[in-house]
Amino acid sequence: MNPSFRSLAAAAALLVTMAPAASAGSLHAKIEGPAADGVTYTVRTYACDENTALEPWAIAEGVLDGKPQMVLLKLKPTSEHGVYRFERTWHERGHWMIRLSLGHPPAPATVATVNADGTIKSNKLYYKSDGSQECRKALKPYMNPSEEGC
Repeated sequence: MNPSFRSLAAAAALLVTMAPAASAGSLHAKIEGPAADGVTYTVRTYACDENTALEPWAIAEGVLDGKPQMVLLKLKPTSEHGVYRFERTWHERGHWMIRLSLGHPPAPATVATVNADGTIKSNKLYYKSDGSQECRKALKPYMNPSEEGC
């Protein structure tokens, strides 16, 4: 095989494998908070095209007294494009994460880890997952062994 053809083929293969990640990278979100009131959180979405139609939804997933919990969060749009707010409706005790999707799967998902005081510890973006498996894995150490199969 001609060396220049081999280089061209390798470059084409690399381009094809990186294209989905590059296009998915144009849409993501970050969860911040809480605000001074201690219960209001902000979601900031980022998209290359401001006309992108979003259908965001979020769930607080946690473990309380060894049992898995899920609480649907009501996102409210603000006057600022791509910015939403929600209030803490999950229990103050336990271990919690927030899973946010910007639309129907396979939309990118953001998973935020919540500290014991309710502050957001970190945000992690997933392009090929809705974040549910990642939440389950992170919360598994806090579940009663009889609840791990849920």
